[in-house]
Amino acid sequence: MTGLLTTLISDAGGYLIAAGVGILTIIATYLRGRASGAQRERDRQVAKERDSYARHIEDIELAATAGRAVRPDDGGMQSDPNNRDNAR
Repeated sequence: MTGLLTTLISDAGGYLIAAGVGILTIIATYLRGRASGAQRERDRQVAKERDSYARHIEDIELAATAGRAVRPDDGGMQSDPNNRDNAR
């Protein structure tokens, strides 16, 4: 009887160890997935900010170009009948 109990406990011990390893594997996989998901979200946010900054710089360049395109002395602003833009 003692031999039978010892055999059952030792076999159950192996199953318990295997179950413990399985649970730890599942937990490790879950945590690794969460970490990679967080990293992917951070990368997505950085790319979004980079695109936004590039559009901002492009808008500044367009505004600077538009400012140089119209000068008060080129005749375009002189066509105002009330001369509001060229108050001296």
